[in-house]
Amino acid sequence: MSCKQETSTTQTEENKKQPTVNVEEIQQGALASAENNTGNVWVKPHVMQDSIYDMMLVTEAFEPGARTYWHIHPAGEILVVTKGEGYHQIKGQELEEIKKGDVIKCPPGVSHWHGAVKNNVMSHLVILPNIAEGGAIWQDEVAFEEEK
Repeated sequence: MSCKQETSTTQTEENKKQPTVNVEEIQQGALASAENNTGNVWVKPHVMQDSIYDMMLVTEAFEPGARTYWHIHPAGEILVVTKGEGYHQIKGQELEEIKKGDVIKCPPGVSHWHGAVKNNVMSHLVILPNIAEGGAIWQDEVAFEEEK
């Protein structure tokens, strides 16, 4: 079961170029807790849960090689990649490469992680629906060595 929603974009000459790493460009918001991430991850809130909206919308930005720990969202999670390249993996399944424009729908209660490739930044919008069901349940650090 893949969480990645296929996009119908074609690769342009600009997309084929070697990525340019501009870490300063993604350093917006607050530095996330090192207790739940490997490397530096920046979080910028846009919409927070309140009496009207039972959801959250934030931007997460990963420095090269940074990634979350394994975690679960009781109500699921939707990621919309806005910059760079990264990875997403559901526990027990193949590693998925993700890039700008990809939409990843992670079902409720599924253990997964996401983060940047080692030579590029990656940022995505995070949509957390039905937040009243609970926030992230953090698990172990990802034991991952990128072969690329």
